[in-house]
Amino acid sequence: MQIGTDLVLLSSMATVVIAVSLSTYLGRKWLSQKVRLLTDLPLVFAIAFVGQAFNIAIVTLQHIGILPATMIFFRIRTIGIGGSIIPIFGAILQIWAPSIQRYHNRLVYLLSLYWLGIDFFVPIETLIMSLLIPVLVILGLMMMFTFIITWRTGRLKEVRSELMVLSVLFGMASQVLRVPLLTTSLFYLPDVLLAISMVLTAIAFGNPWYNREKKVKPEESPHMIALSG
Repeated sequence: MQIGTDLVLLSSMATVVIAVSLSTYLGRKWLSQKVRLLTDLPLVFAIAFVGQAFNIAIVTLQHIGILPATMIFFRIRTIGIGGSIIPIFGAILQIWAPSIQRYHNRLVYLLSLYWLGIDFFVPIETLIMSLLIPVLVILGLMMMFTFIITWRTGRLKEVRSELMVLSVLFGMASQVLRVPLLTTSLFYLPDVLLAISMVLTAIAFGNPWYNREKKVKPEESPHMIALSG
């Protein structure tokens, strides 16, 4: 049990550090662009990582005894998770449903209302997770499919799309397993999987191969996906 608790603490702290670092890196990358859109992937993921860091920071503080594991803090954490996935939902709409762009804001508001309604009014923690985790899984599958396409087509060369596919898989596994493993000896596994997901994401967005590939193939002009909104 002590080993499991230590793994939760170490993985949680690693996730927070990586998420904050990635958010800062992507935020600066977005600000350095000549043309900036609210649906650009660097900004979307920068916001998502802030929400992720906020959520995991609360978990870490609870594990070390600074914050109590109460329902109010669980609801606050859930808001942080919503802050991570709602911008991604907006980006997915821009990618896959540009023909209904006039409805995008309404759909984002609808998801936000659903998320907050479940968070504020459902009284049981496990029921909240059961109602919200499917949303995370669906959006995760859509994002994973997006990165499979960019991997196969080579459209998004700044990011290692194959690593993002693995990252999304690990991230979804951490969410799906969180409820069933909550009261077992493997309670630490979702946090470890989430930390692995964040490490893969950091490598994917850092992409140490990118500059080398540019030198080898100077005729190519890779670009980050910029989604018009």
